[in-house]
Amino acid sequence: MTTGQVRARARMAMKKREEQIEQEELESGELNLVPYLDIVTNILLFLLASISSGVLFGQINTSLPDHAPSAAVGNNDPKKKPDEQPLQLVVSVTNNEVLLWSLSELEGTLETPKLRIPRNGLDAEQPYNYARLNEALLEIVTRRFPNPDTREPATKQIILQADPTTRYEIVIGIMDHVRSVVPGEGGADPSGKVGLELFPVVHFSSGFE
Repeated sequence: MTTGQVRARARMAMKKREEQIEQEELESGELNLVPYLDIVTNILLFLLASISSGVLFGQINTSLPDHAPSAAVGNNDPKKKPDEQPLQLVVSVTNNEVLLWSLSELEGTLETPKLRIPRNGLDAEQPYNYARLNEALLEIVTRRFPNPDTREPATKQIILQADPTTRYEIVIGIMDHVRSVVPGEGGADPSGKVGLELFPVVHFSSGFE
């Protein structure tokens, strides 16, 4: 007996058994749900595999800043060295621009910010020039903290102020460029300091008070 004949007989036996099961179901009045449950289970497994393969789950370590009275803004401890003073830097995202300023007034104020980055356009792939923000923060760090390894933890904090309507990719782009030095276009690194810590501790704040 050839392989084809064996397969043909197996198919005939399976078909005969299926017909026998159907006949028994009709005679007994009961419906065999096992095949249908198998089909549903396979479909659910397929859907779960399809969805999970296209979704990346990640975690962003952030926190909300402690609320401080307005009278405390700008007050610095004269006993601390300049490189130990917390700058209380803030990056504010609006519909038209990004502002870099400080609550301590050591690096600009809200009225006269350290840096203004106008929006490139509503439909631009990169709405803001994140490289300018990265360069400004690098200048602040190298000027105020000549020994990065000895920085106080309080000097590594920065506040990201954005409205709930701010697009997710804008928030992520800004966070990437405030935490550490990133390479420029084409992977160029004119500063030679890619990976240097800038302000890795990011706090979130919503809107202006």
